Amino acid sequence: MSGGSLSESSFLVEKSKNGEETCSFSGKYLHSKYNPLAEAEKFVQNIEADFFPECLFILEPALSYCALPLKKRFPKTKFFAIRYVSFFKDTDSKWDKVFYLDDNLALSDRLFNYFGEEKLYSSLFFEWPASKQIFSGESSLAWSEIKKAILKSRDVLGTRAYFSKRWFKNSLIFASSIKNPVTIKKINLPVIIASSGPSLRDSLPYLKEFRNSFFLISVSSAFQPLFHNGIIPDLVISSDGGYWAKKHLEFPAKDCSTIFALETESAVPKKILEKQKIIPLIYEDSQGKDFLDALKMPYMLSERCGTVAGTALTFALSLTENKVYLCGQDLAPSAGFQHTQPNALENGNAQKDFRLKNTETRITRSRFNSSQSLEIYRNWFISNSDYFSSRVMRLSDNYKYDFSLGKIKDINWNDFEKTTAASKSFSLITDKNTEKNAFLIEHSKKLTNESEESVKTRNKYLLQKLIEISKKQRFIDEVFTMDSILIHREISELKKQELIKKTDLKVQEFIRECEKIL
Repeated sequence: MSGGSLSESSFLVEKSKNGEETCSFSGKYLHSKYNPLAEAEKFVQNIEADFFPECLFILEPALSYCALPLKKRFPKTKFFAIRYVSFFKDTDSKWDKVFYLDDNLALSDRLFNYFGEEKLYSSLFFEWPASKQIFSGESSLAWSEIKKAILKSRDVLGTRAYFSKRWFKNSLIFASSIKNPVTIKKINLPVIIASSGPSLRDSLPYLKEFRNSFFLISVSSAFQPLFHNGIIPDLVISSDGGYWAKKHLEFPAKDCSTIFALETESAVPKKILEKQKIIPLIYEDSQGKDFLDALKMPYMLSERCGTVAGTALTFALSLTENKVYLCGQDLAPSAGFQHTQPNALENGNAQKDFRLKNTETRITRSRFNSSQSLEIYRNWFISNSDYFSSRVMRLSDNYKYDFSLGKIKDINWNDFEKTTAASKSFSLITDKNTEKNAFLIEHSKKLTNESEESVKTRNKYLLQKLIEISKKQRFIDEVFTMDSILIHREISELKKQELIKKTDLKVQEFIRECEKIL
């Protein structure tokens, strides 16, 4: 990429005029021939920072002379190097962590997976000037990857800023409305997770044929196509707080004894919370945990993965020591419908089609609009595939996927029958007088016959917890994320206090809105 070989023979380390080591590549110097440390100190002093950086990155710092001056100028900051070559690895210890450009997973994904959106959004990136000139190809690639990571961070933060208040209110509604919270035992069975990608359609006959040989988890968008084809999942899982996720559960499912595993932050029809057995799923860092703890309700822990299929997978792996199979997990735009039909959102959108904006136009637009989000979800599976690959496989009827999922193996239903020795002998469905899945329940707390006084008491506890939570910094960080980041980044103490006052007013208004829910 630099236009020349990056072999070690092209590097030369020698003494500079003041006795410090300097280095050249193919005759071009990466450090001063006279005083490398003074050069690095000047570089650091010329860095412009209009906010307090939580992390600071230097792209290919070579012999890393700038590391010490950086630590003196920014004593509260963490420092990281992005390497183009391995020649300087002996100086890696001068940095909190080093990222190499030539690793298998894209640099943008490694940066985002390691730091997350908040830290990246509060980071500064600079390049050692000589490295940019000498390794021009590597430099362009590195900056392109950094841009991807920053844009992704911006988008995720934008989503959080838009939804964080909604998620908090959802948790409050969840805690005030749930009537039959339960937890379930571990199962010694293979688990199939049904997602709604187009490949699910061809697997429906096999899901029905082998139904009694596995535990079936359906993400919310796959619930309708499964139910429509007479396939009742053992568990339906939803983690999305948007109104569209709620739509997937808004259909009549008579005599459906399926258990619903729901994040407290998710958008759920109230009739589901009141009528069905619910496994409350709690992220370790979620405010919903505080509400359920206040009510002494049972719940199970889950992982925040950015996609319901990821949350479903980590939850399934915690339920069984057996194999887990991903079905309908295409994670790629489709030439036709993006989901196996029927689909709640498609049903609603189809009613708006007319001659000038017909179905084909809408589907094509949906295909291109979904590409970016599907890539993000796909990269999550790929970046975690080393960990998943020993127990997780993707299952289809020989579907031709556009993308692999890293080290997660693709298999067909013949392979499934062989690997699971599907005997069709297991069944969670008992006789009509016995409630389905009853033997799976580990803990439950029935609140279906609450008196009016009990409801008032419940809401009183929630209100007390709401006031208590709102006084903590964690609440500001999670519900008013962008405000919190701007406060922490601000250098001027006067401006910082102004931001704090504005945020306090926003918090007070939000608490009043939450009180109305109760």
